[in-house]
Amino acid sequence: MKIPSFQQAVGFSVGDALSLFLLRTITVQANYPRALYEQFNVEFPGRSVSYEYVARTANTLETDGFLFSQTDGRKKIFHISEQGRARLQEYERIYALRFDEVSLVIDRFYYFLTKNGLPPQVEVEPLHEDFRPFISKLLSVKDVVRFVALRLSLTRDSFYMAEVQDQLNSLFGWAPSNGYLYNIAHEMEETDLLIGYWPDERRTVRTLYKTDNSEQFYQVVAASLTERITQVRKYLHYIIKTV
Repeated sequence: MKIPSFQQAVGFSVGDALSLFLLRTITVQANYPRALYEQFNVEFPGRSVSYEYVARTANTLETDGFLFSQTDGRKKIFHISEQGRARLQEYERIYALRFDEVSLVIDRFYYFLTKNGLPPQVEVEPLHEDFRPFISKLLSVKDVVRFVALRLSLTRDSFYMAEVQDQLNSLFGWAPSNGYLYNIAHEMEETDLLIGYWPDERRTVRTLYKTDNSEQFYQVVAASLTERITQVRKYLHYIIKTV
């Protein structure tokens, strides 16, 4: 499985994160590039960058009017401008709420799959509609649906796809549309991961059962989903720490 890059996953590049870090840090205290470089790599060791990259980014922010500099001996000291303060507020307004809300959903998935850390303490609330499309950038929605559907098939005599949606909403605060769920169910029947039939002529609710392949594929999709969620969770926590 191909793990999405940092920028693909969160729509927020390392350059964006460094710019945000510089603006926020210099708001607190004016500083020079070498100290900013050292501080960034201490605070974000998983995202180390070169000194040249930090200095170049600070110079770009100065060129754009977000920072200004003064010379102290041989050191170039950067200060934030009013335009830079506005830019910082813009970053925070755009990203902070989105990342916080989506991260709650990802944290719930992570704990459910790994049982690592503490269980989420907040009550499960539905993810805001504005943030729902963001989930499909972070996760393989197909894997999520197949994971829950196969898990139900292995723990119950039979189930309905509506129960998959109910579980996703109750456990994680998010679920894909009905149409998508039933498309995946149809695909799973075609690939012999589930067996389904209509219990009556009205054809309103299709009953689903496991097949001989269900358990084996469940292990595969659970491992794939766990790997991706673990990586995406790191991305989000990194950004939240920054914003």
